Amino acid sequence: MSASPRPSLSDITRSLAALAERVAESEESPPEPYVSERLRSAVGALQGFIPGLEPAPDPEAARGLLRGAELALQRGDGRESLARALRGLSHAPHHPGLWYVAASASFELGGVEDALRLLYHTLWIHPGHRAARDDLQALTAFFEGNDEGERAA
Repeated sequence: MSASPRPSLSDITRSLAALAERVAESEESPPEPYVSERLRSAVGALQGFIPGLEPAPDPEAARGLLRGAELALQRGDGRESLARALRGLSHAPHHPGLWYVAASASFELGGVEDALRLLYHTLWIHPGHRAARDDLQALTAFFEGNDEGERAA
């Protein structure tokens, strides 16, 4: 990272690329706590940048990686999906579709807290992202229903 207290967009994209490699090489499910910590850090850092103000480093590569991440998720390979989504985000850090797939893959890997955080971030980038909004509402209803069930027991 740079010497300044606020990382640059380039710092964040390098961090996302390194995180993609770590996820791809890991066997842990859910991913190790380091992955959650770095995701939280990246999301926080990205919120200091206005989506769309700076051009994405390589939007075409990001679109290809999004397709690969979606296919991996459809095959049930959450780890590969998350790694590809993170690699795609290193090429287009404000791409809501990549954040959404990363959230979905995190959920599939058992990282519910990460999934929620990434769904919120997807909606921060694109408040009209219907699938993210629907998934967030479903997860919220599920957890609220479990809380009521625990209180009744």
